[in-house]
Amino acid sequence: TPWTEFMELHWGRHCQVYVTPVSHEEVCVALVSSNPQMRLRPRIPGQPIEDALGEFPELAARLQEAEPTSSERGAITVTRRLRRVFRDRTVLVGDASGGVDAITGEGLCLGFRQAALLGECLASGDLAHYQKSHRALMRRPALMARMMLFLANHPHLRQRTMQVFQSSPRSFAGMLAMHVGAGSTRDHIANGIALGWELLKA
Repeated sequence: TPWTEFMELHWGRHCQVYVTPVSHEEVCVALVSSNPQMRLRPRIPGQPIEDALGEFPELAARLQEAEPTSSERGAITVTRRLRRVFRDRTVLVGDASGGVDAITGEGLCLGFRQAALLGECLASGDLAHYQKSHRALMRRPALMARMMLFLANHPHLRQRTMQVFQSSPRSFAGMLAMHVGAGSTRDHIANGIALGWELLKA
């Protein structure tokens, strides 16, 4: 049974775990890691595969009695950018048109935005505009993916950043606004400078 109506992101030393309530009796648990051998639980009891939930004791306690409702699924996640996303009467949308690393959680949202853009371009009869605007839609998620992967590879900086976010909710709110595409460019620049200053003060 979900313990919250919100999606949770747990960021550990070697991975991130995303927990999303999907019904009154079910949660979706997703693991993202650069280690292809890492699993939420060893596939065979006692098998020497690192148990990712060991990094998150509170989450492990919540899931201890949970029964799996589906088989484990997995895929490689990368940031891909295509040179062209349309030609003549063929147009690519969603993951087929490129994508950002799953660490951002942007996949479906980006696909919906691209679909809405395509609808506008079809209505105006200008598919060339789709190419240009598709590139612009990808810019912010790609930047956020680079930033999050950089933090994933630098534990000390990640820990310090989380400390700043905890002590300065305004900085966290500003970064979250940038992540979801809310706020102005000026707001994002000001928040980035403020966050940088807080990190330098450490």
